[in-house]
Amino acid sequence: MKVGLWNDDHNFPNLATMKLSAYHKAKGDKVEFLDHLNTYDLVYCSKVFDFTADAEDAALIQTNKIIRAGTGYHDYKTILPPEIEHLYPDYGLYPQYQQAYG
Repeated sequence: MKVGLWNDDHNFPNLATMKLSAYHKAKGDKVEFLDHLNTYDLVYCSKVFDFTADAEDAALIQTNKIIRAGTGYHDYKTILPPEIEHLYPDYGLYPQYQQAYG
């Protein structure tokens, strides 16, 4: 499976995104930050801050399924399943940062 990750907060590491990446990589899936030139089986959009604007080009995402969640979307009910929540995050997604926000 090819999985795309979209972090609407752009400049901040996202803990949910890192855990989703770890989960899918452990399953052998190909995981990368979203590239609008590529097609994906699944795309996760995550946003922590509600003051961050949504991507204007989100309609151009080429995927079979998009899952959007996070407090930035005013979604307080969606949580990661326990098997993902308790994974060690994939900090390799954001090598320039020493901490994550989630």
